[in-house]
Amino acid sequence: MLFDYAVLAIVLLTTSLSLIYCVVTGISPVPSSRGSKKHMFALLPADFSGEIVDLGAGWGSLVYPMAQMFPECSVFAYEISPVPWLAMQLRGLFQIRRNLTIERVNMLKKSFSFRAETAAVVCYLHSEALEKLRPKLERDLKPGTLIISNVFDIPGWHPEAIHEIDDGFCPQIYVYRVP
Repeated sequence: MLFDYAVLAIVLLTTSLSLIYCVVTGISPVPSSRGSKKHMFALLPADFSGEIVDLGAGWGSLVYPMAQMFPECSVFAYEISPVPWLAMQLRGLFQIRRNLTIERVNMLKKSFSFRAETAAVVCYLHSEALEKLRPKLERDLKPGTLIISNVFDIPGWHPEAIHEIDDGFCPQIYVYRVP
C-alpha cells in the first residue's frame, strides 16, 4: 500500500511540474518527429566541427543521436523544464555520451550566454521564445553561426533556406546564419 502511494505521489508531482512548466514556457516539451530529426541531422555536414547547442532540448531526442553522430564535437543540451531534464539525465546513465553536457537552464535569463565555441544551434522552440532569444543570439554568437529551427521561424530574421518536408507534425525546417 505504501508503494502505491509513493507511485501516486511521483506521478502527481511529475504531472504537476510538467503542467506548471507548460504555463511558464508557453509550450509543452514535444519531441521532434523522426522525419524532421533526420532532415535536421542532414543539414549538418559529416565533417562538422565545433560546439552544437540544442536550445530547449526537451527529452533529448536530438542531442543523444547528435552526440553519437559527431563524437569530436561538444554537444550541449539546455532545458528549463525539470521533468524532461531529469529524463535526459536518467537516459545518460544508459546511453553514455562523453561529449554531451546536459544543463537545466533558463535561456532567457540575463546570466545565460552562449559559449564562444558554439558553431551551430538547433532548436524546436515556438516563435515567441525565438523572438525573445534573438538579441542574445545576435550578441553572443559569431556572425555566420548556423541556426536550425524545427517548425518555427525567428521573427525579424530572414532564413537562408526553408526546407519543406513531408511531415504533418513538423512540416518545415528553417535554416539561418547569425547576421
